[in-house]
Amino acid sequence: MRIAVIGASGKTGHAVAELALDNGHDLRAVVRNPGSCVNLAHGGAEIVTGDLDVREGIFAALTDVEAVYYCSPLPVGHDEPFTVERSRGCNVIDAAQSAGAKHFVLLSAMGPETAPGVELIETKRAIEEDLAASGLAHTILRPSMFMDNVAMAGREALLGIGLTWPFSENALIQPIAAADIALIAFQAMTSGPRNRSFDLVGPEALTFPQMADELGRAMGSEVRFTAISDDVFIEHVGAAIGSTKVAQAIAGAYRLWERDGSGTGDASILEREFGVSLTRFQDYAATLVETWKRETLNGGSL
Repeated sequence: MRIAVIGASGKTGHAVAELALDNGHDLRAVVRNPGSCVNLAHGGAEIVTGDLDVREGIFAALTDVEAVYYCSPLPVGHDEPFTVERSRGCNVIDAAQSAGAKHFVLLSAMGPETAPGVELIETKRAIEEDLAASGLAHTILRPSMFMDNVAMAGREALLGIGLTWPFSENALIQPIAAADIALIAFQAMTSGPRNRSFDLVGPEALTFPQMADELGRAMGSEVRFTAISDDVFIEHVGAAIGSTKVAQAIAGAYRLWERDGSGTGDASILEREFGVSLTRFQDYAATLVETWKRETLNGGSL
């Protein structure tokens, strides 16, 4: 099967691309920067430069592919980021339809069907509607929080400042490993369209203090959890990603998940539908710490 991964240098896109190559599929990796996918090129992938803002270029990149995986990048660097994200989604869907793709796998976001005032969720739902209206055979994947997000601050920050997030201590979230998301997306692409959406959650609902405890256990040292305000989160994340509006939208999605429980779900559906064994948080934490140890031994930076 010839598979196109749009955003093959991203967290899930790169993992999907590697699975495609490892399982003998023809891979077309569509990226802005070809230098970001050197290992995929060495593995036999066709690397194509694609600009999501230009429909014609995306059409050329998707010609003769059977299945498409698309996860829209965070629309930072724009005055109206979610208008840009919607436009890019339309460009990719239109291009896939014109190119004759047989299956479109969309990575969206978990949450209710409507979320007034929460631009991140509302934009994802609008793109889902565009996909359904296109007539393309499709599968929509709606992930909860990535487990991997807790590692973004790094080992030293977790041991010093601790785990900080804009959730209360009692809020439940059902995080899923990025590797599991990629595996589900790959299984979906290679087993045929479902023409429906799936909530992607890990196997257990946890509070943030519980996640901090698991990280501390794996690291052999206490990791504290501190609930921070939306304003503090927006200030720090907005500065890190270069977009206050996107940070506000992420905070809005988190607040929605906590308020209505829409960040949790039934993991058994995924195990039955896609034949996957989902990663428990304690196993993710153990693997993360082992990775950090190897990086230290190899002279890498933590």
